[in-house]
Amino acid sequence: MSVIKFNHTHQDQSESRSQSRYQNDTQSPASYQFSTHAQSAGSSQASPTQRLRAGLESRLGRNKVRRYLGDAAEASGNSGSSGVELMMDQEGICVRARNRFTLDMIQKQIGDDLRSTIREQSGDPNAEVRFSLMDSDTPDSTIEPKPRAGSRSESAPQSLPGRHAGNPRVNDLVAGRAPSRQGPRNAQPACPSIEGFLVGAANKLAIGAVKALLESPSACPPVYIHGSCGLGKTHLLRAAGQRYRQMVPGSKVRYITGEAFTNSFVQAIRTKTVESFEKKFKGLDVLCLDDVHMVAGKESTQHELLQIFNTLSLSGAKVIIASDAPPNEIARLNSGLASRFNGGVVARIDAPDRDLGLRIARQICRVRGMSIDDAGLGAILDRTGVGQGASVRELEGAIVQVQAVAKLLDQDQHGGPTLTSIHRALQLRCGSESVSASRGPIPISLIMRVVCEHLGVTRQDLSGRGRHRTVVLARELIVHLARELTTNSFPEIAHSIGRPNHSTVITAAKRIQGRIENLELCAAMGPQSGITVKGLADELCERVRMMHRQSGERD
Repeated sequence: MSVIKFNHTHQDQSESRSQSRYQNDTQSPASYQFSTHAQSAGSSQASPTQRLRAGLESRLGRNKVRRYLGDAAEASGNSGSSGVELMMDQEGICVRARNRFTLDMIQKQIGDDLRSTIREQSGDPNAEVRFSLMDSDTPDSTIEPKPRAGSRSESAPQSLPGRHAGNPRVNDLVAGRAPSRQGPRNAQPACPSIEGFLVGAANKLAIGAVKALLESPSACPPVYIHGSCGLGKTHLLRAAGQRYRQMVPGSKVRYITGEAFTNSFVQAIRTKTVESFEKKFKGLDVLCLDDVHMVAGKESTQHELLQIFNTLSLSGAKVIIASDAPPNEIARLNSGLASRFNGGVVARIDAPDRDLGLRIARQICRVRGMSIDDAGLGAILDRTGVGQGASVRELEGAIVQVQAVAKLLDQDQHGGPTLTSIHRALQLRCGSESVSASRGPIPISLIMRVVCEHLGVTRQDLSGRGRHRTVVLARELIVHLARELTTNSFPEIAHSIGRPNHSTVITAAKRIQGRIENLELCAAMGPQSGITVKGLADELCERVRMMHRQSGERD
């Protein structure tokens, strides 16, 4: 194994750029420290690590290599306080640094070039690049590792080290998995089991379609799942991938989000490694693509995804897709992608009804070690609006709140929280008890419908490029009311009204806030002409609340 250390604080101006033929340097198990001074002065042959650096310099330029790897160290081998160390072995190369920030920068900026260079020079298409801290023997992150017997597929979903350790997501609880204790920094949270999902009218079709796809021995059209946030789409995709690995050991399964796909493709274009990017999707048995709406409006990314989709379809791969809207309602989605998504099963996951919500609540309490009677669970369901549009995530959050308040009141060890403490906890979470949450959250679709009907604007006008003053006012009012009445973020609001990016929504929010504060009159024509923007916003806000209350009463 060969080792070369680089120092960010010293530059050897006499470093030789000429490198000799690649030499196998694994004759002895011992590590060797190489110095550029020693090589240029005493030998015409270059070590594999020096040859790698020369290859990187020819590919990226000496300044960029020096920026991320520093300069070769002095003969003492001391890598310095900000040093980087390259270690060559039979499997490829390991990049070691003293801090995580340096590792992340190297991996992000020149990781693909490191991989391409080591594969070119070694002639091994499977040579890997690993990254680890100098005080750790285990690589912190690996780029395309060589498959090992008994290991998970290289396409398995990855998560940030320790990001959710000890805090399982909603359907991990629903599936009956207890929260795991804090593990190693690179440990992954437990993957939910598809057999453990609690099934009801809200998710029966989606879960059934996924199971049928996985169990089918022949090629099947894709399964497209859509629904609001917090209903379990991501967990269902991850569980599907895990289930197929169990059914077909050694199969190639990849889970990726639309955002991650876009970022990886853009990076591949910048680093001229598109071919390597495409190889990650060739030969897959199952592709689970989450949040596909994130590729909307990105023409090059959509074209690449379409080509990958066609290749996988021809090879008989199974594809499961998830989004927050059906294909035909995703603004600026490629017509080819929409057509292919609609070519399979399109299943919607709805918010849980009262019966499913009660079963989920009992399961969450059981996993968290809580004891709440049916009266207490009923109060939680009423206050969170389960059965009337609330998500499982909101239900879990309310139960966590109740447990926290019970611990503060020392009730957690004495038969569980009382009904009084449950109401108190939910009041702290949901506000005054005079404001009932039994009707669930206000959907942004209701806000859009009320504003459009009042101003005489269509949905197509909102997502179009028109700048008519009535259309502009409608967009501003929707943004303002969405920020006042919902918890939607700017990107979520932008997606709902079909805007290409959320910067325009931020601008609209600032503009209408200024108009409200300055008591400006409405510039639009029609019945709203002559009243202030503030007056119109207040009127529409009350109308939205009234229609939401009426819909809850009818339910």
